Amino acid sequence: MNFAAIIILFHPEQRTLFNNLDRLTQAGLKVIIVDNSPVSHQQWFPSDIQYLHFADNAGIAAAQNAGLILAQQLHFDFAMLLDQDSQLDANFIALVVSRTQQANKQFDNLAAYGPTIVSQFDNQVVKAGIQKPIKSDNGFLICRQIIASGMTIPLAVLDDTGLMEAELFIDGVDHEWCWRAQRAGYVVVCDTQNTLLHRQGDERKRLLGITFKIGHPLRLYYQYRNVLVLARRSYVPAYWKVRNLVALPIRWLVNRFFVKDSVLRGRYMLAGIKDGIRARTGRYNDD
Repeated sequence: MNFAAIIILFHPEQRTLFNNLDRLTQAGLKVIIVDNSPVSHQQWFPSDIQYLHFADNAGIAAAQNAGLILAQQLHFDFAMLLDQDSQLDANFIALVVSRTQQANKQFDNLAAYGPTIVSQFDNQVVKAGIQKPIKSDNGFLICRQIIASGMTIPLAVLDDTGLMEAELFIDGVDHEWCWRAQRAGYVVVCDTQNTLLHRQGDERKRLLGITFKIGHPLRLYYQYRNVLVLARRSYVPAYWKVRNLVALPIRWLVNRFFVKDSVLRGRYMLAGIKDGIRARTGRYNDD
């Protein structure tokens, strides 16, 4: 069983990226870099690292798909998706390799393996608030969805599940794929014995006892739009629809009045609502 690691870049920071590359290559994984930055970073990498560049920013879903397709063409059995800012260590990588293979034997219909996510902001485990995972044997949990960073996919399942939905561009891409895989009869597995330190959003804002993730203003367009797009689909969990639809006006108040760039954030949220209602997908267009 051989593994590839697919890292998606967008204006990357060298130190964390190079540390991750060193650990991945030392562990024997083939590294595929997919770069959505406007300027190429190919000169950073040795020739044994596969490098793909989309100068016009193809979106995270299309970038992941390009990496997955290349991993298939190179005849890898598994591919691990990674964000550029996840912090890897040798133990994590070794466990991904061993535990993914164990999960693949334990579950005949494995769609994806994912580690337990620990937030870089507070070092707390990120847990599902409503839809609890189902306990299985050997420290595995059957989950409704996992995030992309650390998600490890047996590449053969893509023939049944399909690739990531490129038209979503970013936000909700990983969850939508997990739900689609489950609709096709597969399971998504979380590992209680392996953790990944990961950063979600740029900062946190706490108001009235509730912590909100604050990211780049443009992300609000995709978040609002994709909630409205995905809420129409029958295979998307009902709890996810209710939680995210209810949260939209609350998040609008927070982003419009309590954080910086509030006017710009308001414009992006409004654009996301309009395009979500029209079921318009793809890259943001301000026309």
